[in-house]
Amino acid sequence: MLLLLFLLELPFVSSKCVQCASPNLQNQWQLTGLARQPANLQFHTFCDNGGPAYPDNMQTPSCSTLCFEMVIPIENQYHFVRGCHDDFTEKGVTTQQVRDEKCLYTNVTDQLVAVGDDGTNYAPAVAAVRFAQIGKDTDYVNTKLTKSAFEKEISKYMVDTLKCIATQTTNCVKSMYYDGTGADNNKESCTGAYCTSVDGYLNGKRYVERGCAPISPYLDNVCLAIKSNSSFHSGPGNGGVIWREKRSLDAILDATQCFCTSKFIKRFVAFHSRRSRATGISYL
Repeated sequence: MLLLLFLLELPFVSSKCVQCASPNLQNQWQLTGLARQPANLQFHTFCDNGGPAYPDNMQTPSCSTLCFEMVIPIENQYHFVRGCHDDFTEKGVTTQQVRDEKCLYTNVTDQLVAVGDDGTNYAPAVAAVRFAQIGKDTDYVNTKLTKSAFEKEISKYMVDTLKCIATQTTNCVKSMYYDGTGADNNKESCTGAYCTSVDGYLNGKRYVERGCAPISPYLDNVCLAIKSNSSFHSGPGNGGVIWREKRSLDAILDATQCFCTSKFIKRFVAFHSRRSRATGISYL
């Protein structure tokens, strides 16, 4: 009986969810595809690799659904987001919610990221998202995707260690239109895990961009509202026709962003589906 009472008095120890993001994402939040940026989110380089103990302001003891972590390669550098997934989504939008533990990854072969202590060796990049349940162990549940981990054999680490699943690639339309410049058509294409679109206004002027993404922070096909003051490097988008030179542009973006698979597009967007069947390209 005394032993039972002693055990009941022991503090309950559970795993924790780290909530933070890489510093460069603070002014480029639209690159994450996440609907919300939590007010108390910490932007710090510690989020990239972490350590045995995260600062208290980067920890949250509970999540209403799942804890997640995501890595995005941008211009040959890794950028990370970690936290309670519900804190980053629009309240009540079920397509943005994730209920199942899962890990997905995509090899991004057109980007090379420096590896090793001296940074002289390079390896193809990887994009990944992982959802995990907070349990009763003492580990941080969403710190498995780190820069140091990607210095290993990536495919082996993602599949054998983390039990991640490789995404399926699809062909998508790649185009950009801004204030009368460029075009919104299906003449060019790209290959990625998801087809994406951003449709709205940039600095109050009409802006439409379509392309590919190697990863999505959601498991379902989803559209979300974006309204942010953001920095675009090399102009908005990836490989667009408006700005060719390297530069940074601060802009107010008010638009709708979508992440979809080709099956979703063909099923729900009839007009674009007909163009997809004619060209072999998924059109969002």
